[in-house]
Formats: sequence, structure tokens, C-alpha cells
Amino acid sequence: MTGPVCLHFTAAPAIAPAYLKILLARKPAYATDTVPRIEALLQRFAINRRHLARYRRVCGDRDSSDLPITYPHVLATPLHLAMIACSAFPVSLLGVVHTRNRITQHRPLRMDDSGEIHAWMEGHRETLRGQELDLQTQVRVGGEIVWSEISTLLARRGDGSRPPRSREPGLPNLVVPPRQDVSTSTFVVSPGVGRRYARISGDFNPIHIADVTARFFGFKRAIAHGMWSLARCAAEIGGPAFSRPCTLDVAFKRPIAFRARTVLESWMADQRVGFSLRDPEVHRDHLLGSVVRSD
Repeated sequence: MTGPVCLHFTAAPAIAPAYLKILLARKPAYATDTVPRIEALLQRFAINRRHLARYRRVCGDRDSSDLPITYPHVLATPLHLAMIACSAFPVSLLGVVHTRNRITQHRPLRMDDSGEIHAWMEGHRETLRGQELDLQTQVRVGGEIVWSEISTLLARRGDGSRPPRSREPGLPNLVVPPRQDVSTSTFVVSPGVGRRYARISGDFNPIHIADVTARFFGFKRAIAHGMWSLARCAAEIGGPAFSRPCTLDVAFKRPIAFRARTVLESWMADQRVGFSLRDPEVHRDHLLGSVVRSD
């Protein structure tokens, strides 16, 4: 097992060299040993107004004094890529999928906030579908943790085998939506949103860019970024749900092809906002999530 790896940055690391390393690396589809601790620290971040404005436009978000709850994920993406590109990361990113996300907002971030971002991962879980890795991120302002995230990544098991002991972690904050007393809205996922979101987020995964590149990884057509679809849902649900301390949970169920028509359903249940993004033709969820106040 490789020892811990610590990456320190005074400015956000460049994305292009990280992608080059990821594309050229010859790594297995899943880990043959325990994933070592890999961490990265960005000593200072600050909000760029033009970048934030472009993010809001791509994700359909409204202007506000508070940052979108999903925006810090984009700020941390250069750190995430640097970690995945390092030699200690044991699996190929190409083929890894984002299955779940939990964001805890201790208070809304604001335009004038600055501080540091710390990200890390260590170990993995064997599941029926493959190996799960938790990529954890914290945003600190004035030494105080104001935002944190757990992104669960799945290295898919391609040989059809199952480990002798496997488990699927529960998601206690996710609830099945009732088909009554729900608010609905419809939007179409435009073909250009994959490239537009990639330029904003730095996430240039080929499956989100074009049909021809997506086919190399087993997809018939290019699909939308999971974090874009979550940001689009959060924007539609509206700022009041995220104006206080809260936890946002989501499970990504089905990929969304470009040009697809989707229906967002949201509802109140047990003092939480539940939501699902659905395919209206086959009546299946693209994602399922909830927002729970924590104050």
C-alpha cells in the first residue's frame, strides 16, 4: 500500500496537465489494494464574479447575494483532478461514475468570502456494482468550516464477479416521492450544455462532451454532467430552501441524454424538501434527492 500523499497549492492547479496525466495513465478499472490517503489543500480561494455569473447562466440560477449551494464543488474541481491524476490514485478515472453526493452547508457562502479548500480520500468499499470511493471536501472561511461535501464515486466491476462480502450504504435523507401534492416544472437539456458546463467547471469528461467521444466509453450518446443536473434542480427549487444551514442529498439514478425533456417534481415531506428529476416517457428517475434544514 502506498503511503499518504499530500498536495499543497497556493493557487488553483492547472486542469489541462491533470487531464493529460489521467488520459495517459495506464491504471486498472478497480483497485487491487486499499486506496491510500490522498489529500490536497488550496491555501486561498476567492470568488470571481464573471465566473460565477457564467455558472449561474449555464445552470439556470438567479442572481443572489448567496452563492449557489453547488458552486463550491466547481471551485474544488482543480484539486479533485490533481488528486485523481497523481500516481497514488489506483484506478482509471475513465469508467468511474459519480453515483451520490451529499453537501452540508453550515451557512451560505457569499461573494466576498475567501479562505481555503481541503479535499481528501482514503480507502474504499466493495459493493455489488464495484468499488466505491468517497471524495471529501471542506471549504473554510476564517478557519471555520462553512461547506462540506462527500462525492461517492463508483469504479465499476466489469468482470461480472461479486465480492464475498459486499454492502450498499444507506441514504437516510432520500425519500420516495408521493405522486400527489407535488410541484412540477419541465425543461429540455440542450445539446451545448455539456461543453458549456465543462468550460465552467473544468470537468471535461469525454462522456459529457460529444456523442462520438461518449461512444468510446459505452454510451450511445453524450450525457449531461450529474453536478449540472443537480445545480439545475437546485436553481429551480429556489433560494429559500438553501438560505439557511442545510444538507442536500442526491442519488444519481439514470443518465440524461442531451435534447431530453425532463420533469422536476418537488414536495414537502417530514420537514424536508424532496425532489426528483424524471423521464416523463418511461417514468423513471434521473436523480432523487432531498434538502433538510439543520438549524
